[in-house]
Amino acid sequence: MMKEMKVSMPEGVLYVLIISVLMACYVTCMVPGHASAQGVEGQNGELVQVIQSKKSFPETLKAFKAEVSKAGWSVLNVNNMAGVLSERGFTLHPVVILDVCSGTYSARILSNDDYRPISAFMPCRVSIYRTSDGKVFIARMNTNAFITMMPPEVAEVMSASDEEIAKVITKTVH
Repeated sequence: MMKEMKVSMPEGVLYVLIISVLMACYVTCMVPGHASAQGVEGQNGELVQVIQSKKSFPETLKAFKAEVSKAGWSVLNVNNMAGVLSERGFTLHPVVILDVCSGTYSARILSNDDYRPISAFMPCRVSIYRTSDGKVFIARMNTNAFITMMPPEVAEVMSASDEEIAKVITKTVH
């Protein structure tokens, strides 16, 4: 005889699992040939939002860090991808990924056990890079592309956080 087993999962873990599967499907099926979003501010269907800077790469990086600080956010980590890869023999145009955080928003998610699995999407990551033709871009996850899959409170927090980061980026690129 077979016994039926019930597996229970906290609601927050289920949301992360669903989002992870959907994101993996999207990346696998939709992104190849669809990811060239240079100069296009991401719309809801795009996985990544990209905006072009009017400044040089170093000026954009410096301005972004300053605007993050002015907004009351913190830069937790700076990943110089081109630098790391050059140490391994690869030559790339500049690519820096910054992890930024606002305690106001992250505490609202991390203080709730059901929402804690959402930490897999934290902190906010912003990429600043220069292309081979010398253009500088800032890219970030398009929160609106999957915010409807989140619990209402998490969606509210992510939406508010996203609006602030959008303002920081707008001030940075002009």
